[in-house]
Amino acid sequence: MKRFFIIVNSDKELAEETKQNIEEYLKKAGSDIDVSVWNGPKSDEYPIPDGTECIITVGGDGTLIQAARATVNRKIPLIGINRGHMGYLTELHAEEGLYKALDRLLQNDFEIEERMMLVAKVKRGKRYIYKDIALNEVLLGRHGSLHTIKFNVYVNNTLLNDYSADGILVATPTGTTAYSLSAGGAIAKPQAKLIILTPICSHAMNARSIILPPEDKIKLVVCSEDQLIACDGDSVMKLETGDEIYIEKSEHKTRFIKLKNESFLETLRDKMTVV
Repeated sequence: MKRFFIIVNSDKELAEETKQNIEEYLKKAGSDIDVSVWNGPKSDEYPIPDGTECIITVGGDGTLIQAARATVNRKIPLIGINRGHMGYLTELHAEEGLYKALDRLLQNDFEIEERMMLVAKVKRGKRYIYKDIALNEVLLGRHGSLHTIKFNVYVNNTLLNDYSADGILVATPTGTTAYSLSAGGAIAKPQAKLIILTPICSHAMNARSIILPPEDKIKLVVCSEDQLIACDGDSVMKLETGDEIYIEKSEHKTRFIKLKNESFLETLRDKMTVV
């Protein structure tokens, strides 16, 4: 690799310093190495030069996820440098073998791991008014109210259940260690191909996570006011009673660069022990 694009979350402590170290090291590696940097606000469309071979994010998992969603059409592999908290997705910590990792990128010594994504669309009446993708999860949740919300869940046009709850998460395997985990959802290896439905604080005693094959198509029907949809905690839109949300596996995939031989279970164990 010779052409890099760095996205920096300047709100993270020491992120700017880490960016400078990366930029200086890569430029010293050869006169034919090209490095571009974005340290402005997050964007839905970054000015990535043609021919870019690698996107490096400096921040936390949120920075990496946002960059993945914004650049998915470019099909450029990403790697994250953790300057956040848990860092389930970020491959590297700034103080742990950073320069050795950069050397491996320069030498093309890595693997590419593809992650499944979801696409969500909202239909109001006869018209689609919203469309976005998610690497972690699609949320149907409350909007500005403390009351539980009501909604119906269909899978492949068959009614699964009527819910009264704080909401529901439709998650990818990658998203099972994020919001879905906090809501009591199951954990899946990120390479798996499946969809996980997890109600949030449901009033039903039998409300549990439901694991579905990736081919299944999900429809959520809004049955009360004060609801919203969000993809990966972003792209939030208020919903109206009667709105229909259609969620299915996306044709797009996120491509992560993998340098470590550490298994997902080892990573999970280490992160779970972080206080």
